[in-house]
Amino acid sequence: MNTSRLVEFSEEDLAELDEVACAAEQITPALGAMEVENVRNQARAGAIAERVARRQSASVRSQEMVYRSVAAELAGVTFTTDRSMQVQINQAVEWVECYPATLSAWEAGRITRGHATAVLRCGTVLPRDARAEFDAAAAELCVGQSAGRVKDRLDHLAQELHPRTLAERHAKAREERRVSVTPLRDGMSELVATLPTLLAEGISDRLNEQATSIIDVRNTPAVGDGTDAGADDDADTEAEADCRTRDQIRADGTLGMIRAKVQVVVPALALLGKDDDPANDTSTADLVGSAPIDPATARALAGAVATWERLVVHPVSGQVLCTDSYRRTASMARFLKARDRHCRFPGCRRPAIRCELDHTFDFALGGPTDIRNLCHLCQRHHSMKQFTSWGVRQLGGGILEWTSPTGRVYIDHPPAQLVRFMPSGGGAPPPDQGGGGAPPPDPAPF
Repeated sequence: MNTSRLVEFSEEDLAELDEVACAAEQITPALGAMEVENVRNQARAGAIAERVARRQSASVRSQEMVYRSVAAELAGVTFTTDRSMQVQINQAVEWVECYPATLSAWEAGRITRGHATAVLRCGTVLPRDARAEFDAAAAELCVGQSAGRVKDRLDHLAQELHPRTLAERHAKAREERRVSVTPLRDGMSELVATLPTLLAEGISDRLNEQATSIIDVRNTPAVGDGTDAGADDDADTEAEADCRTRDQIRADGTLGMIRAKVQVVVPALALLGKDDDPANDTSTADLVGSAPIDPATARALAGAVATWERLVVHPVSGQVLCTDSYRRTASMARFLKARDRHCRFPGCRRPAIRCELDHTFDFALGGPTDIRNLCHLCQRHHSMKQFTSWGVRQLGGGILEWTSPTGRVYIDHPPAQLVRFMPSGGGAPPPDQGGGGAPPPDPAPF
């Protein structure tokens, strides 16, 4: 039993929490139906505007005035602005015309507005005649997953269905890379850089690492703190203390020796150069936690580093099968980072390189240091597992079974598989919820 748990629910609290959760399960479909009804109504407004605009002169301005007028009509009765309403109407028209399967799933309460918005945004890279196939697959892909967790899968699905390869489109997009400076008031300026995603993520990660290091040093008590000696010196030190926020430190940019960390999964076909053929465009490299990257960038990245890990994946499912190894602990860490890719708490997508490796069954209670008993958890969800009644156990193959304090069960698959996270009934929670049950005796590790 986990004796370090800080949060305990009484039976009365759990009963009431269960009622609230049941109410949420009933409210979600009803809310979805009302939201979709509103979307269809806004799309009707868009159709009216289009019909009236056709009857106007060829002037772009006169046609734009029609759309503004219609948007203002709806804005007046919904207590919003006409600008915001015009954006909503445009989105509604897109949903109705291009994503009927997504709308139906949303209306039935199987997905939420967040999922539908993610489908809409990821589908913008596709030509309109390619969105029907994307819509049907995307709607099913969203079921049972959080909107944040499913976005990466939707990005990749859109890339797979695009008639042109990512390499072709990236080459064209790179031509528009630039840096611009916009003067602001009071001696400030805004620096805007349009860069390849990998480079932009690397810059952002480096700034985060710098800020974290500075904040850690700032929060570490100095030797001799708490004494009365040198009180005047202490006062001067406090006056000069670094009180910058994380955003301010990121903007200042210091500690140049810190190296950024970016996790990229590169399929073998991408390294062999076969992804430049549209027929092989399904092996797009993945910048974990962000977006797909083009194969040429992935090859350049692989060739520029001193060492890189080989991962063998299933040719159909994409599930990681094994890695090369030197020392056991390093190999296990590489395998688990490749398998999990992000925090394994349902709905969380914090990249694995920003997470902690946790023993599902506590090491202090005899849990083995084994890939069948390890997974990545971010600090927030690691603490939840340790100090609350949320429990987890491994079912084999990297599949986790989470149990909430009310007994609801959620299944979380490794990202390379079809991820599902949905209640499987209100059965009794497994033993030792805080630390999780012991791993299965001999599940296949891959």
